[in-house]
Amino acid sequence: MRKLIGVLAGLCLCGSAFADSYTYTLTVTNAQSITYSDALPVSGWLDRIEVRQDTATSTVTVATYDGTAVVETFASKVGIIGNKVFRPRKIGTDTFGTNLAHVITGGTASNVTTVINIETERMMLGGNVKVAITGTANDGSNPVDVTLFYEPTKK
Repeated sequence: MRKLIGVLAGLCLCGSAFADSYTYTLTVTNAQSITYSDALPVSGWLDRIEVRQDTATSTVTVATYDGTAVVETFASKVGIIGNKVFRPRKIGTDTFGTNLAHVITGGTASNVTTVINIETERMMLGGNVKVAITGTANDGSNPVDVTLFYEPTKK
């Protein structure tokens, strides 16, 4: 039993050793709009995105771009106040690009229930990942940190 616990603990430590993060920091001033950053050096399975800022309000988008057009959005939020954590997951699609989401409704008139059964998976980072940030008018100087936590893939 002790050997099994030791092996499981070792595997957990090995798995956590592969996690990585990248922080993009920018200060926006009085409704300044940063259309998009330079490409971020991230590649792998996205776990979460943390946005940290002062008490000002901003809009943050993390996405991949084909030049200046958004290809896939990982997180986008208008009017963030303070700190925010995103755990983006995607819903699989069929070969026609239709979501595989499924809703089951049942029960009686006095006890209606709806169960949402959605298979989700982590999103893959890679390619031309950029951050877009817009400040709010008259918010002064607002430092914004966007940290992407991900599991790198083998190259």
